[in-house]
Amino acid sequence: MLAKKALKLAGIGFLLGIVIGNVIAWATGRPGSLVSLILIDRMGGEMPAVLMQVFFSGLYGAATMSGVALYDVERIPLALATALHCLICVVPYIPLALLLGWAQKPSEILITACFQVVAFFIIWLIMYLRCKAEVRKLNELQKEKEKGGENT
Repeated sequence: MLAKKALKLAGIGFLLGIVIGNVIAWATGRPGSLVSLILIDRMGGEMPAVLMQVFFSGLYGAATMSGVALYDVERIPLALATALHCLICVVPYIPLALLLGWAQKPSEILITACFQVVAFFIIWLIMYLRCKAEVRKLNELQKEKEKGGENT
């Protein structure tokens, strides 16, 4: 069941990775192109560069999304699952950014990696607070149900 969920998430992540990879390339590249000049030079043309970017962005998206399945493994503490998922999201970005020409300088990679860590924890905090509120609501409903059962 967990493997099935991870595969489903990986498929969704592959598609999201392609979209996000193109947005990153567009934001960091030259006007009118979805790939960096560095990648075009490396690949010997724009079409091979686009295909490479699509493939590797998709793989990156698949890896990061499938990492969400870590939270479903009950024997892994939440803090460890969070740390592992964060590593899965941030560490592969560094060689990917270098490979695809999204960043060339160590400072650019460090800045974007820091943005990723901050964004990761903001999203995690939002999800955590939503789940915590849902658990609180379920606990209140359970208490009401128990009180109702005592009165009968």
